[in-house]
Amino acid sequence: MKKKITAAVAVILVIFQIFALSSCDMLVDSLIEALETFDFNELTIVQGTEKPSGKETDDPYHYTDDPYYETEEQYGETEEQYIETEEQYIETEEQTVPVTEKPADRIPYSKTPAVYRYTLPKETFKDEIEKEASEIIDDSICKAIAALKVMKDDRHSDRTYPFDRDANGYIADLSNNERALYDKVVSYGRNFESFTIKADDYKGDLTNDYFGVFKALTQCNPDLASYFDLHPEIGGKFVGDDVVTFMKTVSDQYFDPYKDQNYTVREGKTTMAEVKRAAKLLDAIANRIVRFMPEGLTAYDKYYYLAAVLAEHVTYDLNAVNKFTAFGALVGGRAVCEGYATAYMLLCEKANLFCAYRNGIIRGDGHAWNMVKLDSGIYNVDVTWCDVSACYEKNFYKNFMKSDAAFKSNGHESMDGLPSTGTYEPCPYE
Repeated sequence: MKKKITAAVAVILVIFQIFALSSCDMLVDSLIEALETFDFNELTIVQGTEKPSGKETDDPYHYTDDPYYETEEQYGETEEQYIETEEQYIETEEQTVPVTEKPADRIPYSKTPAVYRYTLPKETFKDEIEKEASEIIDDSICKAIAALKVMKDDRHSDRTYPFDRDANGYIADLSNNERALYDKVVSYGRNFESFTIKADDYKGDLTNDYFGVFKALTQCNPDLASYFDLHPEIGGKFVGDDVVTFMKTVSDQYFDPYKDQNYTVREGKTTMAEVKRAAKLLDAIANRIVRFMPEGLTAYDKYYYLAAVLAEHVTYDLNAVNKFTAFGALVGGRAVCEGYATAYMLLCEKANLFCAYRNGIIRGDGHAWNMVKLDSGIYNVDVTWCDVSACYEKNFYKNFMKSDAAFKSNGHESMDGLPSTGTYEPCPYE
């Protein structure tokens, strides 16, 4: 029998985590500080995670805001509720049977509904990459589908809008020289080609254009940033008594996504074959998530499914390697806000759903999230802050599909990117 934190301590911890935090970075720091004050012998630590497990309340359908992290021994052979703990089941010789409870109410929910475990059908994998992708992401896909079966909301429109890589207009705003440079380096990067562009041979100001393409390159290509960057060689010259620096060359910098930008192919610290395999794995995971998206969903629920998979899979971690990228989020399972936002944009691209990257501030600290589009307008989705609770809980929706006014009220301030045009879409609790 698992030991549990007392109800009073759990409530204090949840309140401290959810309401007293003022930024993404403080989320991790404050959580670690809070956990260090407890006796870890009294915590339920499951599957190697550092998070305490969710604590049940007197309401068997409701849990505190801690995300659930269950173990296999909590399940029997039949489909059963995966948010309850083991003592809520009656053991028989043949199977584990859930205790009969009052059925959950219907949307809009007045309390957190029961969510039942879902298992993907067995399959034969075409290669080792697909098998590895399954091992990494299937558990989170199952949790998202299980939640979706309960949270699916048909009040929304079915109409979707296609993915637009340049939704923010960063590519359109490039000058002719910048656009030529952008197109060239993106083509090189997607084809894993090595290149060097010399200032002496470049028609234009290479230094100026290098900085000009940076935002378009990093925020319009969510996959490339996981393994590809530009490497400038800096030169200097005297102008009067002053030394002026400039780009002598700009070349490719392919790096090991499992490590960081310091482990490059150019310096012999990784190989192009290893980079290609990592990129292929990232692609396989993203494709797999989209492939298992249930059919017949509204546009709202398609966005919800992708956010739920991501939130269930990723842990916010300031110390993670490659924490700013889609690879760090989807393959490594650990990222910061940039990683969440880039991964969500990549998933929307794979699902052909409109999505844009947005930079801003939340309660004084730099932050990133996404903008998505429904029939009623453009809305904010912040998967990083959705991840403060399980994907079927009410707190998840406080940062999902919200207007600029609603986001501003909870601390978000945008710095660039598309503004919201929609005003309101009801969540399953409204």
